[in-house]
Amino acid sequence: MINKLTYLLLLSGLVFTVMFPPQTHAQSRVTILQADRAEGGLVDGQNVRKILGNVILATDRMMMETDSVYQFVDRNLLVAYNTQMETENEMIWADTLYHNTRTEFSRLRGRVIIQSEQNTVFSDSIDVDQVNDLAIFNVPVRFEDEQGTLIAENGLYYQAVDSAIFRGNVQLADTTQYLEADSLFMNRSKELYELFGQVYADDFEDNVRFSGEYLYADSIGYRLLEQNAWMMEVNEAETDTTHLFAEKIELLETDTTSYMDAFQEVRIWSPKFSAIADTMHYRDDLDQFTLRSNPVLWQKNMQLTGPYIEAFFEDDDIRFMRSFTNPVVVQEDSLTGRLNQMTGDTLHAYFNEGTIQQIIVFDNSQSIFHNKDENDDPDGLIEMISAGPLTMYFTDGELDSLVAKRNIDGSFLPEDPAYVDRKLDNFRWEPDLKPQKPEPRGPRLPPIPEERPFELPPRYLLYKETAPDREETEQPVREETEQPVRFIEPVFETEPYLAGYTIVVYSLTNAERAESTANDLREDGHQVNVIPVVVNGTEYNRVAIGRYNSWEQAIEAAHDLPDPLNEQFFVIEIP
Repeated sequence: MINKLTYLLLLSGLVFTVMFPPQTHAQSRVTILQADRAEGGLVDGQNVRKILGNVILATDRMMMETDSVYQFVDRNLLVAYNTQMETENEMIWADTLYHNTRTEFSRLRGRVIIQSEQNTVFSDSIDVDQVNDLAIFNVPVRFEDEQGTLIAENGLYYQAVDSAIFRGNVQLADTTQYLEADSLFMNRSKELYELFGQVYADDFEDNVRFSGEYLYADSIGYRLLEQNAWMMEVNEAETDTTHLFAEKIELLETDTTSYMDAFQEVRIWSPKFSAIADTMHYRDDLDQFTLRSNPVLWQKNMQLTGPYIEAFFEDDDIRFMRSFTNPVVVQEDSLTGRLNQMTGDTLHAYFNEGTIQQIIVFDNSQSIFHNKDENDDPDGLIEMISAGPLTMYFTDGELDSLVAKRNIDGSFLPEDPAYVDRKLDNFRWEPDLKPQKPEPRGPRLPPIPEERPFELPPRYLLYKETAPDREETEQPVREETEQPVRFIEPVFETEPYLAGYTIVVYSLTNAERAESTANDLREDGHQVNVIPVVVNGTEYNRVAIGRYNSWEQAIEAAHDLPDPLNEQFFVIEIP
C-alpha cells in the first residue's frame, strides 16, 4: 500500500510549461489570424484598444481563440474573454484571462481548465506569476487523470523547486485507494510528500487503513505516521483484523522486506492476540513481532509480561513466542478461575494453530500450579522451584501437567482459601489493561464528487467533441458551430421577453441554492434571473445579472460588478 501511495500523490503534479515557458530574450510576435473588427474607446474612463469578435491570435508558442481582447493601454493590462489557448503540451480554457505585460502576472478566472497529456485541472481561479515561477490556486481546485482525482480548497505550485502545497480538505482517490488530509506538501523531483492534519487513508486493494495527524513519505520507501497514529489491516481471507495504535509509526520498504516500528503507547488488537508496549518492531519476511519496554501480551486466557517479548506468526496465528529476562506468564483456568503462574530467566512458548501446546522456562524457574480433582473442582496447588528447565504441557489450551528437571524443590498445599491467592514475586495479572476491540476509523469528508465543479464551457465541450477530427488535420483553426447547450423554458423578471446578452455569475446544479443566491443579489439591487439549462447531459441553473443589447455592453457592465463577480463570470446570448 505504501508504494502505491506515492503514485496517488503523483497524480496531483500538473505540468506548468504553458504557465512558465522557457525564458527567451526575443519578444514573441503576436499575429492576429482572425477578428471581426478592431477599435479604440474608453472603459471606465480608461483608454482601451479592442479586438472584437471571433478572435484568433498566434505566437511561436501558443494559439488563442477568444471572443475578444481588450488592451488597457495605461495599465499594461490585457483582458481576453471566453478564451481557449493551445500550446505544444497543453490546452487552456478560461472565461476571462487578465495578463499584466509589465509584471508578467496572469489571472485566469471563471471555469478554468488546463489539460495536458498527464492530467486535467479544473478551478474557478488560477494566478500565474511568471517572474517568481508561481501558480496560485486561491479557490477550490480539482485534478483528474485516467487513474484518479485530487481536490483541495486552495494551493500553490513553485516551479523553481518543483514543489506544491495544497490546503483545505485535500482528497485523493483512485480505483484502489483513498486519501484525505487538511493539507499536502509535495516535491515531485525528490518524490517527497508530507500530509498534515486529520490524515486518513484506505487501501481497498490491500485492505489497509491508517490515520494520524502527520504523514511523511519519500523516494527510498520510508514512511512516517505521527500523532494519534492508527493502522488497521485485514488479512487476505478477510477473517482477521489487526489494529495498531501508537504516537509514531515508521515504515521502510525494500525490494525484499518491509519493516515497521511503533513508538510510545503502543497498543495492538486482533482476534488472536492483544498487546501493549512502549516500542514495537515488525518485519514481514520473518512474520515477526518484537515488543520492548514494559510489554504485555495477551493470548486467549494467558498473559505474558517481560522486558522483551518476541512472537512469530504463521497464517495469522502465533506459532512461537519467547521472552527474557525474568518474564512471568499467567494463565487463568477457564473452569476454576484460578491463576497458574510460571517464571524464570527465559521463556519459550509453542502453539499449534493459535492454541498453546507447551511452555518451557529455562533456569531459575518457579511455578504455581492449581490442581483440579476428577470433577474439575479446585484441589490444592503445587509450588515448584527448579535450577533447570520447567515445562508446562497443555491440552486444548488448558494446563494438563508440569515437569521440572535438576535441583527441584516443591511442595503440595491442600485446598484452603488461604492459599488461593498465592503469587510469585514478579506476578502480574492485569486484564483491565488488555486492549479491547476498537471501532475502525473512517473518513471525515464526503466522497469526492463525480461531477466537475462547474458548468463546462462551450469551447471545451466543442473541443472534446471534435478532438478526434483535430488529430487528423494539421489546421488548428476551426469555425464556431452550435454549442451543445439546451435551454429549459427560461423565465425572466421583465416582460415582454427580449433577446440580448446577460452576465452569468453562478452556475449551480442545485435549483434551491441558485434561487437563494439570486435573491441575495436582488437585495443588493441587481436585476437577476435564474436560467435553467442542460449542458453535456447535466442540468445547471445559471444565475444571471442584467440584460444588454450587445456583448460588449455586457462585458463592460461586468467590470462594474463587486468582487469576485467582476472576475468570475461569463456572458451568454439570451435565446
